[in-house]
Amino acid sequence: VLPMPTTTTSAEQTYEKYLRRAVGTDLSSVARHNFLYRSGQDNAGRAVFVLVGQNFPAREIDNEKALLHIINVMDSSVHLPYSLVYVHSNFSVALNQPIPQFMQKVYEVLDRRYKKNIKQLFVVHPSLTSKALLLTLRALLSPKFYRKVFPCDTVSELYGHMRREQVVLPDLVEQYERDQDKGIMSLFSW
Repeated sequence: VLPMPTTTTSAEQTYEKYLRRAVGTDLSSVARHNFLYRSGQDNAGRAVFVLVGQNFPAREIDNEKALLHIINVMDSSVHLPYSLVYVHSNFSVALNQPIPQFMQKVYEVLDRRYKKNIKQLFVVHPSLTSKALLLTLRALLSPKFYRKVFPCDTVSELYGHMRREQVVLPDLVEQYERDQDKGIMSLFSW
């Protein structure tokens, strides 16, 4: 009995093309920003990726290379369930907000495994605006996906889902939290 020939969809072909480019391209100019990296495991043993909003230099980065970097970092793990920690600390719309065309391209190119296998999305230090956006997206996203989103106002909330030693966060996260605590305390000091 001969095996059934596999047919690949246009989306799969597109992703494979980008994957080949990601492997064969020098991405050091993008990787040096350290906006996305693999970091340990969550409490369920799933791979954890950390996406640091402040480290994404949206106005100066080559978007094509940024997409290739995302693929290069994540491709070997997204065939299994994984968690994503998005660090919103010190995020600047003016400096770090990707253009909508880039976000659309990322959504189009990343294959089904990225969407299907994300089990938890943690948003660390969400701003009021990002919380409002999450509530708005709730109406647009499937309830199944929305149940995977966990806003974490503090790092300790994140550590309820994964051990501190399993997730490496940039120093700016702890500093942001200290600065926020000082700001709140100064409101109550006379």
